[in-house]
Amino acid sequence: MHEIQAGNIEVIFPSQTQFVHMVTMMANNAATMAGFDRSVAGKVAIATDEAVTNVIRHAYKGKGNKTIKLKITINAESLMLEIFHTGRPLRSESIHLPDMEQYIAERRKGGLGLLLITKFMDEVDYHVGEENCCSMKKYRKRDQAGAP
Repeated sequence: MHEIQAGNIEVIFPSQTQFVHMVTMMANNAATMAGFDRSVAGKVAIATDEAVTNVIRHAYKGKGNKTIKLKITINAESLMLEIFHTGRPLRSESIHLPDMEQYIAERRKGGLGLLLITKFMDEVDYHVGEENCCSMKKYRKRDQAGAP
């Protein structure tokens, strides 16, 4: 295994879907640098894709003239991804994850982004303020111990 890197990076980009792939790849690369294997790095990338897409679609209602900031922090214990925006906030208490049996029975499509984020990351929190933030954390020791 290679030496685990530590540090911070921030990128600000327009709230346009063509930038989602770029930041998803950054998240994937950051997870790899943080010492996670390809499978976990892919899950971090998917969670980031879902979170950024939610900001574009729901917080900004598709308005492409806004900005989103992605802050990535790698330290000895974890990888933290924070997605900042000034659109409509998502409050933790308003989140209701779908019942998968009912979802499948109704043959619904879409609407699984928040579920994927919570399944793929160890901690997810939403902060409301001057800038709203979705923070997602993946712990290195939990991953190495074999936890999902």
